[in-house]
Amino acid sequence: MFYDRVPTPRILWWGAILFCIIAIADSWFRWATFQYGTFDLAFYAQGLWLAGKGVWHVSLLDVPLMGNHQDPIVFLALPFYKIWSHPMLLVILQTLLLATMPFTAWRIARHLEFGQQASVWLALATLLAPATGFVALHEFHPEALAAPLILLMFQGRFQRRPGVFWVSFILVLMCKESMGLLLAWISLVYYFIERDRDREWRMGWNVIPGCVAFGWFLLCVLVIGPALNGGSVDFLGLYAHLGDTPGGIISGLVTHPSKGAKALWTGLTGGNLAWGTLLPFLLLPLLRPRWIIMAAPIFLQHLLSWRQSEWSINFHYAAPLVPLLWLGTAEAGSALFWRDVLAGWVAVGCAAGQLWFGPIKEVWHTVMGADDALWAREWKSTMLAVVEKDASVTAGIPYLSHLTNRKQLYSLHHVLKGLKTLSRAEYKPPTGIDAVVMDTADRATFDPDAGYFHPQRKMGERVLPASDLLLHHFMGQHPWHVVARNELAIYLAGATAQQHEFRGEGRKLDDFHALIACEGMPPRLGDSMLFAMSWEVKPKRQSLLAASLYLKSADGHLFLVGKGPIAPGVESGRFSEAWAVRPPPSVPPGKYRGILLVYDPLEASGAPERKQFKRVTFDVGEFNLAAR
Repeated sequence: MFYDRVPTPRILWWGAILFCIIAIADSWFRWATFQYGTFDLAFYAQGLWLAGKGVWHVSLLDVPLMGNHQDPIVFLALPFYKIWSHPMLLVILQTLLLATMPFTAWRIARHLEFGQQASVWLALATLLAPATGFVALHEFHPEALAAPLILLMFQGRFQRRPGVFWVSFILVLMCKESMGLLLAWISLVYYFIERDRDREWRMGWNVIPGCVAFGWFLLCVLVIGPALNGGSVDFLGLYAHLGDTPGGIISGLVTHPSKGAKALWTGLTGGNLAWGTLLPFLLLPLLRPRWIIMAAPIFLQHLLSWRQSEWSINFHYAAPLVPLLWLGTAEAGSALFWRDVLAGWVAVGCAAGQLWFGPIKEVWHTVMGADDALWAREWKSTMLAVVEKDASVTAGIPYLSHLTNRKQLYSLHHVLKGLKTLSRAEYKPPTGIDAVVMDTADRATFDPDAGYFHPQRKMGERVLPASDLLLHHFMGQHPWHVVARNELAIYLAGATAQQHEFRGEGRKLDDFHALIACEGMPPRLGDSMLFAMSWEVKPKRQSLLAASLYLKSADGHLFLVGKGPIAPGVESGRFSEAWAVRPPPSVPPGKYRGILLVYDPLEASGAPERKQFKRVTFDVGEFNLAAR
């Protein structure tokens, strides 16, 4: 039975409050300082803002809000979002729901006849598990809400409360289309486990829920998804290495099991989704294989994918696994004589996982880098303010969630990749853009390891141009006025950049680029340097070169300040710009020699078809950095 009359221990409240404080504070700080490196928060924030105005099409993915995933649970946040249209509202709501898990877990542990203190330790393990922390800190995704709701669903089942069970069951289905398959599979597993129970029980708790869940899954994948997606997001492409169609994938796994085994092994060994969720629970779920079997659809969905992020607990993909594996842990522990002692060790195991491979290290890095992050936020926010509220904007991933309250918002990573999401189909960049926000220090968008900034690739019978040329062609739709400081440049349409007259031939960089001049000017307030730069480019460039500034101290130390691409979108002729430099606080006051570096941003790709560019440096003078 459930021990409903036992008051909830205060330590669970303190644990939940501490979890909320850490998760919300870290997430908000990273959002405010432009350190969010993922896309989902911006999509759902723009989608809800537009839905509040009766507009259902979300420009970020060129689909309706339910055209990406079928997750109608997000509409429950719409009344709150109309009151406060801020992306962090979604993160706060998500964190609060995740923080309910220890209370549900405590009641389940008491039902399994753990002692009161042991139940507390087991309950806290739901928040201490590294996967839970990553789900909370990563950003917002409706799938994350499945974790507390699945736990509540099982509480209703164990307690034999149909109302609690069905409400949480339906809410889980609303989190994502794949939850339908998961719940249908769980119902099927229970049907066989409970095959000796009476017909009324099996119909009410297994057959009917299973049919409802599977019916919702089929409705999503056969009707709602295809009708709303329109090919903009190709989730089937995640399994293109296994087959081109659902039937082809299934038949291929049956006729060539080695192909599936190889993909599964690659996912198991290439990431930590399996051991990162099992090890903190001391591998106890393995003693109750039914829970591993129930979790199999989630494991297979992600481990068979080619996308490496799905093999890791560092994202929201592990959210449904946490409650299932915790239940396996609790059930396995309840059968052992020393279960109360073991419950404490489960909490210790989760805490050790936090220190070993969990998100607590990322929180610590956030704290240690707070000074530089706040310094960057100050001037980046000021620069971003020049973008009009109703402007059509294309921006890098960390800036998207700051710009969501508008009808036309696009992600720069789509432009750089040149393909639709998870697809081999060509991405057609938006036209008529009013502003482009480009931060070349944005690793989520411009780091080649992220997969979006790439050299030329062969895609079947066609060739996908390199990302720098895709960017160059996209920027060619307008003349731009550039506001540039350090690695951040904001391109505003409708005005031509102020021209600086420089004569002479300058220095030839390659067959398509020449540096005409780079002269120091009196810096603006708050900046340390201001350069007037003039470039000459020729038609049909083969690459888009970039520049950076090295500051060399008297003792030989080098400090790098990024700049970005040279004259993107300019087809030919001379292009002049003003570039402000504001060194970070890590650069101490003193005298420095400025060295301008011109390089190929894709030089490390090693692509054989890319002409090698030899790096060029220029001495741009001596500068004295005053104390700041």
